[in-house]
Amino acid sequence: MKPVIFCLEDFEMHRFVLETHLTRLLADRVEVKYFRSLAQLKASHGGCQLLISDLNVGDSKAENTARFLLEYCEHTPVIVQSTEEELPLQLEKQAAGRIQVAEKGGQGQRFTRAIEEFIAQFDQRVV
Repeated sequence: MKPVIFCLEDFEMHRFVLETHLTRLLADRVEVKYFRSLAQLKASHGGCQLLISDLNVGDSKAENTARFLLEYCEHTPVIVQSTEEELPLQLEKQAAGRIQVAEKGGQGQRFTRAIEEFIAQFDQRVV
């Protein structure tokens, strides 16, 4: 069974860059579903094993999305990508081990490391 990754990103260029980096890192090892709004994500059926999320999306300001992510990370790990500087780090401290902060668009070592850790943990659970 392939793990499912949900991605919340409303800006088309950031989504494209994220998709490119996920494909480079994971090829076809995962199923990725993209959401442009928090409402779409909340209305989605089924679950995921990882959520990659922007904070500011069209229908949700950063603080509102942050509250949602704090609840969501109780059952699903979250990678936060944002141009915001302070709020993502606050979330990472509040939900240590459940929320990780990474570079926007999947471009960087922190993002690569977070994805590699996720895949390693998922593979251990499946075995």
